[in-house]
Amino acid sequence: MYRKIIVGYDGSDRAADALALGRQLVDACGAELVVAGVVQYDPLWGGYDARFKDADAEFRAVVEAAASSVGGTATIVPSASPSRGLHELAERTGADLVVIGSAGHGHAGETLLGSTATALLHGSPCAVGLAPRGYAERTSALARVVVGYDGSEESARALDAAAELARQLGSKLKLMAVAEPPPLGPGRGGSAGWEVLEETVEQAMRERLDEAIERVPEGIDTDAVLTRGDPAEALSDAATPGTVLVVGSRVYGPVRRVLLGSVSRRLARTTQTPLIVTPRGMHGAHEDGPRERATVSA
Repeated sequence: MYRKIIVGYDGSDRAADALALGRQLVDACGAELVVAGVVQYDPLWGGYDARFKDADAEFRAVVEAAASSVGGTATIVPSASPSRGLHELAERTGADLVVIGSAGHGHAGETLLGSTATALLHGSPCAVGLAPRGYAERTSALARVVVGYDGSEESARALDAAAELARQLGSKLKLMAVAEPPPLGPGRGGSAGWEVLEETVEQAMRERLDEAIERVPEGIDTDAVLTRGDPAEALSDAATPGTVLVVGSRVYGPVRRVLLGSVSRRLARTTQTPLIVTPRGMHGAHEDGPRERATVSA
């Protein structure tokens, strides 16, 4: 699962939120924790600016103090931007997860995308975790993992990650499939035809949900739910306090890269609980053969 977790840290409140979430995940997974601060370095204008030497030394001390407070290792990354620095560090060290905070403005509990989060969520070489605003002040035990499943390869990767995280947390897994009603429009055959199409979509999602249940390893308490509606709204509504939400990235895009699709993008902007977006191919090829069934509760 997560063997190395990087927390992006800049001394701000949102960095404290990321640090709180990172520590929870490290404690659950037994992972190595790296607290990373990015300092400005641009070879186009000669690299470091000597005028910032004292400020950089002070920033290094802040990052080291934060790392010490959670039993992690501090590292300073010279780069042209925070997102690029974290991306390159994750790639260089083989990290499994980068955790960052929300943007600095908005209501407490919201996850608002800033420039660093947006950049990481469009090309990170590993999973990206987002801590909602104010999370450090209201951290609660992660008692449930919610994962969305639609039958795609990417959602299967997210399910694998969510199931393993639920096992390590000792928490419940809520597996959700959402039957999105087809849009009304010309050629749909009237209301009767639309209803038939809606039932077809729901039946297909029910079959995919059954397949997903078979994929969950034995011993994980799993609540499998099929619902109708908008997938992003349904997942967001299910992400109550004490929940971590796990979703896959977009179907199209480079392997082992995060690339936001419409659902993951909306969740990254609106969810009020921690969110983890997994990259394509994160866990390698599917294993052949059936898996043990999970313990499913109503």
